[in-house]
Amino acid sequence: ALLRENSLFGVLSLLTGHRSDRFYHAVAFTRVEMVTAPAASVRAAIEADTSVGLRLLQGLSSRILQTETMIETLTHRDMSSRPVSFLLVLCRDFGVPDE
Repeated sequence: ALLRENSLFGVLSLLTGHRSDRFYHAVAFTRVEMVTAPAASVRAAIEADTSVGLRLLQGLSSRILQTETMIETLTHRDMSSRPVSFLLVLCRDFGVPDE
């Protein structure tokens, strides 16, 4: 996944309630600050304030949409147009308008 500011990753065990055997790692292309939170703390925050759950849902929905877009880009296009489609996705999601 390509993440932007305030994005989440590694939340599968939080959602399923089971420990995940997946190991996550990240590579940053820019300077980042990463914060970890135990699943119990996140659950407590959601129960205390429903807006926390809504933000989590929005973040996960955004990730699902990005994944679906990448799958479509990689599977429904001919080989020569895939890099162009991928660059267009990057421009749309991460581009900065400039002259």
